[in-house]
Amino acid sequence: MSEQSDQQLDRDPRTQDQVRRDAVDRGNVLDLNRILVPLDGAYKSEQILPFASMIADWFSGEITLFHSLPSTHPARGARPGQVHYPDATHDRGTALAAAYLEEVVSRLGPHGVKSRWGIATGHAASMITSRSATSSFGMIAVAAVPRSRSRRLFSVGLLDQLWKTTAVPLLIVNPHIASVNGAPLQPPKSLIVPGNRATIDSVAAIASALAGASRSAIKLVLTATQANPNAQITTESRFLNGITDDGIEIDIERAEGNFVEHVHSLQAANPGSWIVVGSKMRSGVRRSILGSTADKLPRGAVGPVVVVPDPKVMRHRMRLAHDATRDLASSL
Repeated sequence: MSEQSDQQLDRDPRTQDQVRRDAVDRGNVLDLNRILVPLDGAYKSEQILPFASMIADWFSGEITLFHSLPSTHPARGARPGQVHYPDATHDRGTALAAAYLEEVVSRLGPHGVKSRWGIATGHAASMITSRSATSSFGMIAVAAVPRSRSRRLFSVGLLDQLWKTTAVPLLIVNPHIASVNGAPLQPPKSLIVPGNRATIDSVAAIASALAGASRSAIKLVLTATQANPNAQITTESRFLNGITDDGIEIDIERAEGNFVEHVHSLQAANPGSWIVVGSKMRSGVRRSILGSTADKLPRGAVGPVVVVPDPKVMRHRMRLAHDATRDLASSL
């Protein structure tokens, strides 16, 4: 642990319970007590539920299960001058989706998980993004297998579409990881935070709230390069200053060799740990060619990864989502 964080804990008179209550309050300001969980009806997508439920429990919040139905094809709509009758196929889809989501809610209830559900019609990623931005959700939680750079150039999945449009953090869980299908989940003992100057400011508040609410420590991982040691000191100081009064235990670790592989190994060596990383959220060809630490981490992670968009990206996408919603409302 760094000397600075040692001194911080030594002089902090608060109890662990008070630290947790303060973290819960910070998380609620960030809307972390409201989690949007897209489900498509497949068992694979439900693998996100234990993790989303865990966050909701930490912040005394709830999760909203969400399903998007495809839009009615224009050829099925009413012709000019004719009465528009409900589309029977679409109505059956709505009824089936509602029955499915209600069944999931009934499964979560006995475990003390507060949940509700919603259905929308339209492009899935667009509906998820607009709902999260305009309804004050603090996080989108999704179970997905991240695609390789080459594959997503030709076949874009839901995660790639959300990466391009989301205005809130993404909780990503690979449904094939062993911890999902094994023993009951336990709260993480540590949150691994890969740090760099470009993204450290975006992740501090989220990491602090999650760590305090879950009673876990933060492990800040920095590169071990000696090319510019002052840059590493600046990154460390900015992160510590961002949560200096939060009462969170912080450990600093220098990564040796490949940075992403080091973080993956660190998570594997600490079962149950989560990764929380900031991102500029590159998309399309730029993401495939340039990549980033945040882009690479979910593909090899053995546990949950929380990707926090840069604040400027958040604000820009939030404006776009609100503008799109307003334009839609005015056109009806």
